[in-house]
Amino acid sequence: MKIGFDTQSTLGRKTGIGLYTANLLQALRQVAPQHEYVEISSGRTQEMRTDQRLHWQQFELPRRARAMRVDLLHVTGFDAPWWRPCPLVLTVHDLIGLLFPANLPPISRLYWSRWLPHTIRRADRIIVDSEHTKSDVNRLLGIPAEHMDVIHLGVDESFHPVEDEGSLGTVREKYSLPYTFILYLGTLEPRKGLDTLLSAYADLVTDVSHHLVIAGKRGWYTQPLFQQVKALSLGQRVHFTGYVAEEDLGALYSLAHLFVYPSRYEGFGLPPLEAMACGLPVVCTDAASLPEVVGDAALLVSPDDPGALAAAMRRVLADGQLHTEMQARSLERAARFTWQETARRTLQVYEAMG
Repeated sequence: MKIGFDTQSTLGRKTGIGLYTANLLQALRQVAPQHEYVEISSGRTQEMRTDQRLHWQQFELPRRARAMRVDLLHVTGFDAPWWRPCPLVLTVHDLIGLLFPANLPPISRLYWSRWLPHTIRRADRIIVDSEHTKSDVNRLLGIPAEHMDVIHLGVDESFHPVEDEGSLGTVREKYSLPYTFILYLGTLEPRKGLDTLLSAYADLVTDVSHHLVIAGKRGWYTQPLFQQVKALSLGQRVHFTGYVAEEDLGALYSLAHLFVYPSRYEGFGLPPLEAMACGLPVVCTDAASLPEVVGDAALLVSPDDPGALAAAMRRVLADGQLHTEMQARSLERAARFTWQETARRTLQVYEAMG
């Protein structure tokens, strides 16, 4: 079978969908080399504006798929082309645009909350990252459950505890990291609950020596975060690294003492799983799919509750035995999620359609 892949998201600085696409494609080539995998992209490495993404996925992508004569097209994120030259599989990671439209800039809001729901229905088969997303798609879009396959994401083998002092030192220097710190990693935008994290850290800061490192690229509506840091007088204790290169992530996780993920909604939640694979204790919210991903390996708190978040962080940082136990639970939990298994289950979807 000749399988076309929309790999536009893998160009430039990859975030969640780009990482999913790259890792899935690599694993498919390992577990099912009998098929041909055709990468389809525009070649543009700059992040696409909403109008550019719409043009790419609705016009350029299907035309290129037809020219390459693929038997099946997998769009690994965003919207399905209205016209498609072959059977189409679409991965739906979440429905953030419908659930949190106010968190998006105006043009993006129209795209995610108005346009996207219509195009999702155009797919011949839908893959979702979690049971929670499956429930959302069924409830909000009316798509039958039997039209969807739940396939969890995996953790790349590069995520493991890094012990090499040279590698750790290089990453510490590159991002000007403090000696002991609590880590958050992800795009900076309102849905991620960073305002709650800053309030919780302000409650915790006098009790611990750990700094707070917030890593990830700036998304939208980030200025209030920097204003909050200033208002709470945390400028000397909170560090923003910006985007962190893929090759540095394992060392970044390994340098941290605790990983915190205060998100209000996730379709899956890859960063907590990556942190676990590197042996980090994790504190995160019990929102959406996160309990499905972290299981009983993490401490869970309600979103938008700074007091509960501060208490959970304080507990892990103060209790050495708990910290050690959570490290072991993290490694065991993360080992259950592999890209090879993601690829095998995705292949079953392809072959059922072929």
